[in-house]
Amino acid sequence: MKKIIITGGSGFLGTQIINRLLEIGGYEIVIMDLFPPREEKQNVTFFKKNLVEKFDPNTEYPELENPYAVIHLAGQSIYGRFTESHKQAIWDSRVNGSRNLVELLSRDNYKPESLAAASAVGFYGNQPGQVLIESSERKNYYFLSDVVEAWEEENLVAQEYGINATCIRNGHIIGAGGILAEVASTFKFSIGGILGTGNEHFPWIDIRDLVDLYVTCATTKQSPSIINGVSNTNETQSNFSRAIGKVKNTKFYMNIKEWILGLKFGEFAREMLVDQNVQSEEYEKISFVPKHTNMNDAVKWYLAGK
Repeated sequence: MKKIIITGGSGFLGTQIINRLLEIGGYEIVIMDLFPPREEKQNVTFFKKNLVEKFDPNTEYPELENPYAVIHLAGQSIYGRFTESHKQAIWDSRVNGSRNLVELLSRDNYKPESLAAASAVGFYGNQPGQVLIESSERKNYYFLSDVVEAWEEENLVAQEYGINATCIRNGHIIGAGGILAEVASTFKFSIGGILGTGNEHFPWIDIRDLVDLYVTCATTKQSPSIINGVSNTNETQSNFSRAIGKVKNTKFYMNIKEWILGLKFGEFAREMLVDQNVQSEEYEKISFVPKHTNMNDAVKWYLAGK
């Protein structure tokens, strides 16, 4: 069986990737995380590790030896008010955590064939009116774009050791939890909120497609260095809220402006309202085509119990 290490494997996305790999069969999964998975499963083991802390160069880690691939998802949640301590935790868990992981993977006993590492479309910054592809530059950016740039640099160091490394710039992940559950929980009494003007582009991807994208990149020997994990559709904040509203039977919508969001989230408010029409031109290199690209259908699938 081929060993695949998944950092952050106990989380929202990691759990679904593990289920998919077990469904495919032929894989031994090692979850590297601070917290164990909720369920024990055959061919899945747990290795407790805070990646902000370096691996001891004088210690052997037999559970992690000879991996076929590594899927790197670990990172502090960005959701919440941007205090200095929260921002530092976001930076340390992603940038320092990736550096420490790649240092381990550079050792012969721990070197995988491929590394599929999480990244984010936040890289591009706020670019209204632009179509953003993998080669697009970042502009009008804030804190999260700086994080993503440094995060990707650390992960792509793995290429210097002969590892096929791919950074997947996740869009907003639509699934049974995450941002969909957060936003849907605010729809009450037939009233729903639309962030910003509603016209801001909202790059998204169904978690079923994102899972397949990670598995494809982890098991493909020559995947691109950067790939946008998006649905390749053209949706907005308004479209997202109204898709929820159709399930929630919402009659009235209110626009929630940045200054209102700022009262709760501070600097994070402007990050929530960046306008990014993100598309992928790299899918064709790995023969990947998203299957779940209708936002209304995806939202209904997860909110209305499939």
